[in-house]
Amino acid sequence: MATTDFIKCKPAFRDLIWGGTRLQTDFLLDTPYEHTAEALMLSCREDAECCASGGEWDGMPLSRIYAEHPAFFGSNCAKYDRFPLLIKFIDTMDDISVQVHPDDDYARTVSGDWGKAQLWYVVDCQPGAYLICGFNDELNIEDFRKRIEDDTLISAVNTFEVKKGDTFYIEPGTIHAIGRDIILAEIGQNSELSYRVYDYCRVDEHGESRPLNIQQALDVTITAPPTVPAGVLVPRAAIDGHYETLLGRCEYFASSLWDVEESALLSAPDGSFVSLLMLEGTLNLNNDEMFMRKGESVLVAAGKKDIPLSGMGKFIATVVE
Repeated sequence: MATTDFIKCKPAFRDLIWGGTRLQTDFLLDTPYEHTAEALMLSCREDAECCASGGEWDGMPLSRIYAEHPAFFGSNCAKYDRFPLLIKFIDTMDDISVQVHPDDDYARTVSGDWGKAQLWYVVDCQPGAYLICGFNDELNIEDFRKRIEDDTLISAVNTFEVKKGDTFYIEPGTIHAIGRDIILAEIGQNSELSYRVYDYCRVDEHGESRPLNIQQALDVTITAPPTVPAGVLVPRAAIDGHYETLLGRCEYFASSLWDVEESALLSAPDGSFVSLLMLEGTLNLNNDEMFMRKGESVLVAAGKKDIPLSGMGKFIATVVE
């Protein structure tokens, strides 16, 4: 099979009890669910995998492309034992449970999985929408346990009223939650390992409460306030015809917001492919070779240089570190 320089991803979807409808109505995503909580825009997970849409690899699962064409994805991916990234749109019609992700060491020891570092970017939200990120004051483990037991945990967490464009880096061990009426882009390690601490006393359609993972949360949660402040790393900068903002960087990935008003040039580093997650508008890629619109996900091959973009749109560009 011949190689290609671009892959448009067909997303996978999840229907969870807190999911909304805006991924269908606002982003025109073809989800099979009435309420869709997550659109997995870049995923090699067996339970929710993306496929190529169009082109030479049309319909091929991303995991097969990754296995058969490693040069497309770049040498940075070779140090990982599986596809390294998981990128989603999340739509909340209700509050998501308060939870925490472990780091890699704990995850490997307890479950043979990866931990999860992740970045949140608020794509849109209703007035008054909020999310939770870390504690507002330092607790000890017994304080943390007691607050879980006596249902006062929410009064100890950092609650942020959010607006469009807000950015949060959620390091492993940070207690967190997304409130209702938010559309969020989430970029993170390819892991879904999460320990639920509090679920607002909800029950499912069978009248059952979802399980909590209290001991695991006690094991991994950082009980001091977050060391990484909310917000972007550096101010927006004008670069070669577009505006670019570094949203976040960690040992696993780096993500930047691109705002193209007419034209720009995009280059992928030699070591990594680039994931483009379209947030607004429409763009033509590489002299009309590919059209991208709001709500689409496109991959650019590692080492591909000076790719012309034309149109007006915003996207998050993510590379593997």
